[in-house]
Amino acid sequence: MPVLLYAVAGSLVPLDAPSGVANSPVCRLEHSGVAIFYSESDTPEIWLRAPLSTSVMEFHRVQKEIFRSSAIVPFRFPAILDSKDELLKHLDERSGTYKDYLQRFAGCAQMDLSLTHANAASPPSSGTAYLHERQSRTRVLEQFAKVLRDDLAPLITDWRERSIENGLRCFALVARKQVEEFNEKIATVSVPPNLSVRVGGPWPVAEFLDFKL
Repeated sequence: MPVLLYAVAGSLVPLDAPSGVANSPVCRLEHSGVAIFYSESDTPEIWLRAPLSTSVMEFHRVQKEIFRSSAIVPFRFPAILDSKDELLKHLDERSGTYKDYLQRFAGCAQMDLSLTHANAASPPSSGTAYLHERQSRTRVLEQFAKVLRDDLAPLITDWRERSIENGLRCFALVARKQVEEFNEKIATVSVPPNLSVRVGGPWPVAEFLDFKL
């Protein structure tokens, strides 16, 4: 029977999420010194039903509920294995990696910052003009991201960036106990009038994990 994986946590973490994607019960399994949280269904297509955004929201809700109790290694949606036997085999192979991540990021949280231009790009008069404007807008975002990173440096232990449509997403690794201070600091940063900043979190650490299912 296929299984949908949510997260891996320490072996003593309780089950705090009774229902998951498409109201599938969330199960907890201890194996190889870790606990893994998953749902099981003989009709896995219910996890991928339209609108997919609903399933993604339910998936992240489960992760966040478990994250309240402990550090977790979150999976990306949809992380599906064909059977529970495959799940056990996966844990046999990867439990050491998961234990390392759980130890390394214990007490940490991820804060997301979406930097975007407040105004849409003007219609290009030519391909060259479009390229120059795009490069200029990207440069503005990168320069402001550097300002943010420098201002927040005392509160962050790592930082990553990823381009998005019309913007840049920045990910800050922060101690959980300093999340409030992080938000207070962000509120004091002067944002250029042509840019907007949206802050999200605290979330489970995801962008700082270098593994694939």
